[in-house]
Amino acid sequence: ARGPPPPPACLALRSPALRMPLHQPTPVQDGPPPGGFKPIQYKRNLPKHGPSSLVMAFGTVALFGFGMYKVIQANRTRRGWAREEKDIRLAILPFLTAESDLQQAHLKTKLNEKEAELMKGVQGWEVGASVYQSTYVKPMELLAVPNSQKSIFKAHF
Repeated sequence: ARGPPPPPACLALRSPALRMPLHQPTPVQDGPPPGGFKPIQYKRNLPKHGPSSLVMAFGTVALFGFGMYKVIQANRTRRGWAREEKDIRLAILPFLTAESDLQQAHLKTKLNEKEAELMKGVQGWEVGASVYQSTYVKPMELLAVPNSQKSIFKAHF
């Protein structure tokens, strides 16, 4: 005699005889080590580094003052050199003017000779006379400074 067929596998697990009892296991809790944890340092403990802001401010003012002192010294030196150069130019101005006058006189005589040779056949032609009928005088001639000496003074007349 055969008995009833065995229950399917999925129903076998549901049978109360095969189920494991469900009870809560005792938890394993992580605790502090014996003697406790070391205290946590929560305050800022940064090392003091660099000069204070007051020292930096005084240093900046001192450095700026020294730099301005050097700039003023350099300006005075450069001004002295410029004064010396101007004095030298003024001292040799008569010699340069005389040389320029000689050059201009020589050039004018040469130009007059060429003009006389070219215009010898024209009646009423005056050699060296101006072709302009004006009383205009150049500003540098009013100041009695020849054209060759304008560059010495670097002036805009």
